Amino acid sequence: MNKFFMIPNKKDVSVFNEELILPLEDYSIGFDVYFSVQEIKQLSSVRDVSVIINKFLHKDDINNIREIISNLDSVKYFFIEDLGLVNLIDKERIVINQNHIISNYRSVNYFKRSNIDKVVLSNELTIEELKEVRANTSSQLFYFLINKNMLMYSKRKLVNSYYTYKNIESDDFKKLIVENVSKKELIVKEEKYGTVIFDNNIFSGNEFMNELTGFNFIINFNNMSEEEASIVMKYYNDSNISEYVRVDNYFMKNKIGYKVGDLK
Repeated sequence: MNKFFMIPNKKDVSVFNEELILPLEDYSIGFDVYFSVQEIKQLSSVRDVSVIINKFLHKDDINNIREIISNLDSVKYFFIEDLGLVNLIDKERIVINQNHIISNYRSVNYFKRSNIDKVVLSNELTIEELKEVRANTSSQLFYFLINKNMLMYSKRKLVNSYYTYKNIESDDFKKLIVENVSKKELIVKEEKYGTVIFDNNIFSGNEFMNELTGFNFIINFNNMSEEEASIVMKYYNDSNISEYVRVDNYFMKNKIGYKVGDLK
């Protein structure tokens, strides 16, 4: 049976069903809301809660994050981007969550040999590639079933630099732009720790969810409009969600010739 996890886009998490994955304040990026250590401790005392840490970490972060992890003893999993954290967290609580990177079963099995058996698979895989991974590993597989996919993350302050270059005065650091070549709508967000770019389309693998047996599905409400989030909340477990909100599953149907993280 598939299991669902939700990443909330608001502090009132009472409206979110299923288990929660909470972005850790000062150690994650690209979300609408962040949760402090105290908030996470309080919520994890009454609900099943995991934490996501996806910011590029600096050596100066290590001592602080070490203490934070020790304080979050009731958290179920830590979804981590920076592999330096594998030495600070019990391996059974680690979920490797490297955007675009885990793209085949060889990568999954590499972590398995290192006693880390939980990974998030890339959203650039076709349904056949996803099933191939499932057939060739015994690891626990996580997958962003519904998400506004992150396309890029930079520590640079790109929006602020653009405003400075154009001599624009603005305090709006979240912009919707149209890319010139593909004509795709992109969300550009500058935050305290850098700039992230998202596809404004909602990626959804719901059409194929019945073929993805045994997966842990993540529903990420961040960067959605209020209307989009409301519809997703109602139909996230429905294979026909595309009848209610515009979604995109291009990558599940069209194989990419080369993917970041390919291990041959």
